[in-house]
Amino acid sequence: MYPRISLRSAVHPFILIDQGWLISLNKLYLLLKKSLMRFRVLTVLFFVFLFSCQAKDTPADVKIDLMQSMQAYLYRTQVNNDSSAVKYHVKDVVYFEDPIKYICDFTVNMKERNLDTTGIMKATVSKDFKTVNRLN
Repeated sequence: MYPRISLRSAVHPFILIDQGWLISLNKLYLLLKKSLMRFRVLTVLFFVFLFSCQAKDTPADVKIDLMQSMQAYLYRTQVNNDSSAVKYHVKDVVYFEDPIKYICDFTVNMKERNLDTTGIMKATVSKDFKTVNRLN
């Protein structure tokens, strides 16, 4: 007639008198725990796939990067970053994409005080655009 009040129900508010409710709460807790774990795993997988995919450069982007790499190489190695004596301007590049490097023909305009000339320089550029090797 009167509900039995146990010591456990008085101590912890989530433990109910009826054992059926206790089982239901345990099932609900486990279901929520599984759902949260799935959500965490899916979130981690989503970000792994998002950041692991690297966008391929378009040919226009590759061309710009090659021209900038060659111009930086010319100033770094030929005039030691002193642009008052000689100025270089890379006008165009024709390249072939090798598996490990780019093989390039650069059209370069070189200006000195009394000289203005345009010529073709051949070079190889690494895929990360950091290493330039001039060819003869």
